[in-house]
Amino acid sequence: MHPRSIASFLHLFLFTACGAWTPPPAGALADTSTSSGTTVETSSTTGSTTWPSLTDWLAPPSDLGLPEPATTTFGTGSDGPVLTDTGDSATIDLSALRITEVFADPDGKDGGATSPEFVEIAHVGASALTLGGLVVTARSWPELWMGDLGIGGELLLPGERLLLERYASAADLPVPAILREGEVLRAAFADSGGLRNDDGAVALRDQDGNPGDAVLYGALQPAPFDEPALWTGDAVPSPGAGESLCRPDATVDSDSAADWSACTPSPGQLHSEPDETTGEAPLPTTLAIVEVLSNPPGPAILEKHAEFVEIENLGPGTVDLASFTLADAIDPEAPGVDPLLYLGGDGGCAPVTCLAPGRKALLVGSLYEGPVGDALVLKTDDNALANAGLGHTEAVVLRDDQGELRSSYRVWPDPLAAPDPATQEEALVRVAPEAPDAPESWVFAAPSPGV
Repeated sequence: MHPRSIASFLHLFLFTACGAWTPPPAGALADTSTSSGTTVETSSTTGSTTWPSLTDWLAPPSDLGLPEPATTTFGTGSDGPVLTDTGDSATIDLSALRITEVFADPDGKDGGATSPEFVEIAHVGASALTLGGLVVTARSWPELWMGDLGIGGELLLPGERLLLERYASAADLPVPAILREGEVLRAAFADSGGLRNDDGAVALRDQDGNPGDAVLYGALQPAPFDEPALWTGDAVPSPGAGESLCRPDATVDSDSAADWSACTPSPGQLHSEPDETTGEAPLPTTLAIVEVLSNPPGPAILEKHAEFVEIENLGPGTVDLASFTLADAIDPEAPGVDPLLYLGGDGGCAPVTCLAPGRKALLVGSLYEGPVGDALVLKTDDNALANAGLGHTEAVVLRDDQGELRSSYRVWPDPLAAPDPATQEEALVRVAPEAPDAPESWVFAAPSPGV
């Protein structure tokens, strides 16, 4: 008999022999000295462009371990029991999921009744995802299979977030342990093992072992978190007690510490700072580099007259680009960092450097002579983009006035990977504004600045 079958049998035997467990009343104090390690079930087209002529029902097993291939289990979804696949038949698009917040060291007892640890995951893709194929690994949590948590049959829609909360004792679990609140799906579980406070890692993978998003903090980590495909460079500095690690822009994924910063815990919410003038939190804004032309048609000597970077405001708030910078390397201190100055056009809001949701901005050198469409146009403080113009395989990095990375292009482990702009005199266009910055997210197309 498979270990999972044995665990299920023992669970059912104990459930029958000892009677059903009754959760404590909401708000009741509980003994947190032990932990069961279990969960509780719950209810372009590009127009023609003219260029210038230039001169579950049963509680899940307690081990939370590796399921037997091609097995089917009952999970408990937000609308009742659902049939979930935890075997080879379930698949999931890992590129559409981003870890957006990790809270490893709450004030008070880690995993206490009022101080759970949590990991937040955002859906940044364009299509609904069934969570059955997702596995979350973290030091020193148990390996979490969504079917074991009772959410294998749940759908996560674009823009929604999954919040996984760890409690030290089953007596402290909220009732219900699985709950949808607006755009947030919360799943709570109990286990004695908590996230490492000073040096740890969280990573996503599918049931076949394919890696997804990851974050390493405090120090570089041992296997399986030492794969080059998961992370580049140093780990993110550990946050202080009571602080989270947050990814300010869920669309940015350079697999490096540049994507992350310490923040106030905000489970299930986009992280934002209060507006100093009103005291209210501004609407969050997601920006995306959507088109880059680094190898324009014509002789190389004239390239700086036609190079551009196009960005789009994905909303929901407006953003002032006045103090943003553009660079050709991920290092915040890299040479060639350019401030952005107003040149022309209209971003749909005030001041003149403001970009409204759904609008595009064109970032160019001061010698630019190409078309601009209906975009807001911002220029660098010299005659070319970045450091004397864009190299064919150079990165493009957009940072805000706080130095936070807001979007990137070609920040890949292998910057020489295809598609290579040196092979075609065309622009590279992001297949979808919310797509990750990875080689498969960029395709060649005729330049369409401002369209």
